[in-house]
Amino acid sequence: MDIKLKNIKNNKFVKITIFLLAVALSTSCLSIFAYLNKHTNSSFEAIYEEDYLQSDSFRSTFTDLTYDLERLLKYYKNEEYIKNSGTIDNKIKDSTNDYCTYSWELNNKYSNFKDNFYRSRSIEYDSVSEEEIITLFEKKYTNEIQMYKNKYIDKELNNYYKSLKQINGIDGLYYHMSSGEYEHSNVTNSAKEFFKSQPVYVLFDDKGYDTLPQLEYIYTYHCLQSLSYYPQDVMYAALSNEFLNPIITKWNNDRNMLTTGFAIISILLLFFIICMFYLIYTAGKHGIDNKIHLLAIDKLYVDVNIIASMCIICPSFIFAFESFDELGYKFFIPLSVLLSIVAINLILSIIKHIKNRTIFSHNLIYKLLSLIFIFIKRNLRNLLNSFPIAFKMLPTPKKANDLRNIIKGVDYIKNGDLDYSIITKSKGIYGTLASDINNISDGLKAAVQNELKSERLKTELITNVSHDIRTPLTSIITYVDILKKEGLDSKDAQKYLDVLDLKALRLKTLTDDLFEVSKASSGNIPVDFDKVDITELLKQVMGELSKKIESSGLDFKFNYPKEKVFILGDGKLLWRVIENLMGNVFKYALNNSRVYIDILNLKNHASVVIKNISAYELNMDTNELMERFKRGDESRSSEGSGLGLSIAKNLVELQNGQFHIKIDGDLFKATVTIPKYKEL
Repeated sequence: MDIKLKNIKNNKFVKITIFLLAVALSTSCLSIFAYLNKHTNSSFEAIYEEDYLQSDSFRSTFTDLTYDLERLLKYYKNEEYIKNSGTIDNKIKDSTNDYCTYSWELNNKYSNFKDNFYRSRSIEYDSVSEEEIITLFEKKYTNEIQMYKNKYIDKELNNYYKSLKQINGIDGLYYHMSSGEYEHSNVTNSAKEFFKSQPVYVLFDDKGYDTLPQLEYIYTYHCLQSLSYYPQDVMYAALSNEFLNPIITKWNNDRNMLTTGFAIISILLLFFIICMFYLIYTAGKHGIDNKIHLLAIDKLYVDVNIIASMCIICPSFIFAFESFDELGYKFFIPLSVLLSIVAINLILSIIKHIKNRTIFSHNLIYKLLSLIFIFIKRNLRNLLNSFPIAFKMLPTPKKANDLRNIIKGVDYIKNGDLDYSIITKSKGIYGTLASDINNISDGLKAAVQNELKSERLKTELITNVSHDIRTPLTSIITYVDILKKEGLDSKDAQKYLDVLDLKALRLKTLTDDLFEVSKASSGNIPVDFDKVDITELLKQVMGELSKKIESSGLDFKFNYPKEKVFILGDGKLLWRVIENLMGNVFKYALNNSRVYIDILNLKNHASVVIKNISAYELNMDTNELMERFKRGDESRSSEGSGLGLSIAKNLVELQNGQFHIKIDGDLFKATVTIPKYKEL
């Protein structure tokens, strides 16, 4: 009896029959599901819903109706409003960026006009107010503007008529809406009681909000939120049985069809699961032996098999359901059969590898990891091959003496004597080791010196910050005290207020610079790399600072290549760098001296070099001058914060550039180097 049962389980004909039955059951489930999806308008959630008026389908329908009604009232208002450019005015009012939002063609025309306006006059962009340019544009293109307006008005009127016709064409929908002078209604009796007599309604006026059934989500989630800002708005909408009865009947029919369909699907799935249990149990078994036999398709790597099957199943499944309406069962059923065969074979192939205990070993990722492990293992052997170096360290009398000197030297250096130098007689491994230790000692000595210098600079930083903050703060306290004593009616009150304003602005500038240098040094400033014409950028900066240049009494000499020089950087950050360097020139350059600004076109980089004669004696090295709050004016009587060069340096480095300064007597030279832009 056991042998007969085993023969039945391993019988190839039985396996094929069960496999085809599983494919047929899977195809039937997919086909019924597709049929329900096509022939029912209700969502599948209707199975769990008892009443149409509490269903998702009703919520969606009523929400759309209230949205259309509110748009008719609040956006279109009426025919006269649209003809008088009301919707156009609202478009322009709501827009913050574009000149003309109602016509992209007109907006493009304006953008081209604006670009040509600045290009033809060779003036800085945005140096003329937007209102002036718009006035010139409207004067030149009066007829075209009116044409585009009329075109948009015609479009809005068509939409208005279409929307009004669509709403008025709905049998059983009653509404009455008003907002100030605008009113829409399809009933003669606009009393609230009339709408309340209907089975479904939503009422909104200055007395509040009321619905039947309870539809709070319409108020909180959808269109009626905008009505709450206008107490004069009234919106009454109701649905009668004439509207509801056909829909409720169709919804109930759909619900019954869905319930029956899913019951059939559940039964089919149960039989499908039974078939799959049998196929899984017998997967890989061909005879009375207990070995697992793999087919040709099973020789594919498990992960490759899964990915390939998913690439077939997912797109085919989506395409089948999307194309069901056009192609029907003639196309859907064969494709469902194919999907079922591929999916079942994939499952059975995975089961075979699990039974064969090759689910991990017969895996492409596992193979790759194994190769990586073998590679690491082989390199480990190479490390082991380095042991012969130990032979070289075997001590001879000379090497033993060198080893003693090394141990003695390490002890001296460990105890802080960084000037101690280890001397060895041999030139082998011990000589190299001694030389390396001496180099480490030199590095430690340099590190200690740098640390001492850093501590000194920190002390100076604290002193300078305290001085720069205390100076304006002391003035503010002093003048506030004077104003308290003399009162605001004093004849000098305005003068005191001016001083207070000046000192407060000084404090604000100082704190702003502190915040900016903190962001720049920590790398928290976003960098937008782009193609930048460095010559044009410098010209724009010079144009922006033209008034300061004229009033400074300095003679600026600007030299740049004839060809365009493009760099890869952030235009806004580079603008800030050049602005800081120019500010440095205005504050510290000697009166009536020359300032040289040169652009150098190098092979892979472009450099901006700014040179000026300092009005103050520069008796410090360049590293100190780059420190925060360090000024060329050591008396700290000038208006600078001492942060400009530090900010500039950090901003340049954020753009993969270099920033250097050089002092030669009273000559101050700053160089900004940025990589050039390379065309792909």
